[in-house]
Amino acid sequence: MNNARTFQTYLFTPTLRDEDVQALCEVESLAWASPGENITANPEKIAARLRAFPLGVTLATVLGKPAGSQFAFTFNWDYDLERLTTWDELTNFGWTDIVHLNGAKTGFLVGVGVIPEFRGIKFQHNLPGIEERKISELLIIFTLRKLFENGVDSVIACARVPAKYKKPDMGISDYCQFRRENGELYDPVLRFHERLGAKIVKLVAYAMEDFESMNAGCWVKYDQSL
Repeated sequence: MNNARTFQTYLFTPTLRDEDVQALCEVESLAWASPGENITANPEKIAARLRAFPLGVTLATVLGKPAGSQFAFTFNWDYDLERLTTWDELTNFGWTDIVHLNGAKTGFLVGVGVIPEFRGIKFQHNLPGIEERKISELLIIFTLRKLFENGVDSVIACARVPAKYKKPDMGISDYCQFRRENGELYDPVLRFHERLGAKIVKLVAYAMEDFESMNAGCWVKYDQSL
């Protein structure tokens, strides 16, 4: 018996709907556990992101119930690693509507969140050419496809490192390269991005206020759509 469940993605239109923001807020409130001022986007930030760049907002639902979300925007980056400072600075503390630039050539993955009850499950879905996957993977794949289809050359993200607090004495450089016995990266978020094809391009001791990550982060880069 196939226990996989249906995954639906919705690409929002510029017409803001109250129910869309409500569903995205529900995901935000349930998906994030680590304390930090900008970990969870408030309703005003979510509405502003949707108005500024609807292409970059995706909601995943299971049987009509909100299950996960992904936010992204575009800006121009000249591949200078010195410009990759903090998540706070480059997203304007999560107010991505202010830094988004239509027609820019670099995509920025702001954050992907999945409600706990839907984590770790592979779902059937409506994305062509992709096998059953976890919702977090599907959200990234869907967003990467849309960004590359709409003209970006590369996509970056300032990845959280939420298992860093388990290795408090390890420097961020060593931590981001630390691997398990099977060869996979130790940190679950870095492992997730590497599995989807991203490369680590820069480590930062401070990315944003984030207890689990001990405020650190890793910049990762995608060079092609999945």
